[in-house]
Amino acid sequence: MSKRRKRPVKEAVTRPPELTGIARLLSEIPLATLDLHGYTGPQARLRVRDFLTTHSRISAGGVVHVITGKGTGSQGGGVLLELTRETFAGEAADLVDEYAGMLGGGGWVVRVK
Repeated sequence: MSKRRKRPVKEAVTRPPELTGIARLLSEIPLATLDLHGYTGPQARLRVRDFLTTHSRISAGGVVHVITGKGTGSQGGGVLLELTRETFAGEAADLVDEYAGMLGGGGWVVRVK
């Protein structure tokens, strides 16, 4: 009498839950990146506005990164991180669908309208 091995029972494959909200935003690959290192506050505000205007036209619904740095090299602390957040919520609100701070700080992940 031969001994037959039982076939292993295949478990039902469960898909991981779909990401939503900020987790989805942070996981998406950016279409473009704007690095504001070395810019002053007024220069950065203008660059952010122009960058978002351009990308809302050519890649609406896409994700972009805005790198501000943490401000550790600035005299008196960093100002760009807060300045860009104010720009997203204020004068560029018509161009921004959603935004979140990058993990580790130093920048923003933005979905343009």
